[in-house]
Amino acid sequence: MRSPAVQIGGQWWLAGTAGAVRADDPDFVSALDALATAAAAADLTVADLRTRTAIPPALSSRR
Repeated sequence: MRSPAVQIGGQWWLAGTAGAVRADDPDFVSALDALATAAAAADLTVADLRTRTAIPPALSSRR
């Protein structure tokens, strides 16, 4: 996922062509944390699904 928000050293920053601004609003930072957690969970789920679909069904029961 591409986003102008990046987390560096535990702080969220909004980056753009003119520079970067630290995100200080607690509600906004909380929303960014939730989004990052959801994106990480989605990445793991997609990776798991790709692994499952890469194994032919006849072989997947032998794990």
